[in-house]
Amino acid sequence: MIIEGMASDRRNLFWTLFHVLLGFLCTVTPVFLIVWFYFIFLTNIRKSITFLTNKKPILFLLLFSYLISFEVLDRMAKTSPFIPYELGKYFLVIVGILGVFSFGIRNNMGLLYLFLISPALLYDFSGERNYFDIINYYLGPLAVGLILAFADGLMVSKSAFNQILKFLFWGCLASLVYTFIKTPDIEEIEFSLKAQFDTTGGHSSNQVSTLLGFGMFLSFYSVLNQLKFSGNRIFDLFILIGFTFQGLLSFSRGGMIVGLLGIILLVILKNAGQLKINAEKKLKRSFLIGVVAFVSLYGVFEVANNITRGNLLLRYQGETQGTLLGNKEKTANHITTGRLEIFEKDFILFFEYPLTGVGCGISQYLRDKENGKVASHLEFSRMFADHGVLGAIGAYLLFIAVPFRVWKKNKYSTNRYILFVLLIVALVTTFHAAIRTFVTPLLILLAILKIEDD
Repeated sequence: MIIEGMASDRRNLFWTLFHVLLGFLCTVTPVFLIVWFYFIFLTNIRKSITFLTNKKPILFLLLFSYLISFEVLDRMAKTSPFIPYELGKYFLVIVGILGVFSFGIRNNMGLLYLFLISPALLYDFSGERNYFDIINYYLGPLAVGLILAFADGLMVSKSAFNQILKFLFWGCLASLVYTFIKTPDIEEIEFSLKAQFDTTGGHSSNQVSTLLGFGMFLSFYSVLNQLKFSGNRIFDLFILIGFTFQGLLSFSRGGMIVGLLGIILLVILKNAGQLKINAEKKLKRSFLIGVVAFVSLYGVFEVANNITRGNLLLRYQGETQGTLLGNKEKTANHITTGRLEIFEKDFILFFEYPLTGVGCGISQYLRDKENGKVASHLEFSRMFADHGVLGAIGAYLLFIAVPFRVWKKNKYSTNRYILFVLLIVALVTTFHAAIRTFVTPLLILLAILKIEDD
């Protein structure tokens, strides 16, 4: 199986260069990605499912994680309908269903979550819901519920876990190369105080920034733990810089801030764990690596800010053209690009329809009737508005009960830090991009696994 060969660390450099080439070829035609996607799927699916039914999930997880990692590249390269636009949601629901059939219900919390989010499919207080609303706002949570049901405490080795992260890294790398090549000459770009589409392959800057921020996080994880995802430590560092630079040029802040938050938590929790077990040499080494990486990231920010003629810093300070001219006041809503207003209006809808909510995917139509449809960006408040009191209970399970469980059940594990950080990255992502990409449900799956201690 090709997947098994790719999992070996001996050929990391080869496969890194392959994905660089794949990202380049996708700028010419999407055919290369379509052919590679189905080649990998068809040559590996039978054996991976056979292993899954025999209670050996790693090949299955490797295969689907790898294919799902191309979701944003699929969208940028316009591979639909050959590769579905909502690839991540479809595949993660399939992963959940096959997982439940193979391992049964390992945690009733997942079933409860599904029970809480499903009734809102039965009503629509706007009369405007369509098929795509169900895909956008139900399939992601459905995948999360199925994942919570079957994957909780599923055992994998540390090396296998890192292989999954490496496969995700390669998918993100191909997307990075695509956006880099598609970016026009920097001097031709007119940087303003809005998200840039010139630097994100012409696709949604929010989604691409989410992917690039996640790629930055994965690169840092490889550097910090000297895993050499790219096959070389120096290459890992250069790729980290590449993700950071391109992500900053997207001018979409959410994905980059979440990636940076993940990096900070990674350093703090890893070093705290090493301090606890008196691993002084490892502590000094990881601290030094962390300092070097942070200095590098700061240097990248300064370079990017100079290239954008200072607009990047203004963007991250929450400035807009209106606030600079004095026409508008710089409020919390301006700084969050309207997300605070969405949050507030979601709760207004919740208090109007507290028992039922307005229906799954419907808050986007009722939140601001005068200005028309406004897409949900915050999964937390959307659950209240769309699902009512059942959504409030679901939000408690997802945002409080699950993190508490992951932290508590890994109390004595040396791998506690990475599981918890992945979960935080997954959940915080929903506060700027809802569940629009594979990042949230897939990272929840990884976070609730049980990693064998070294």
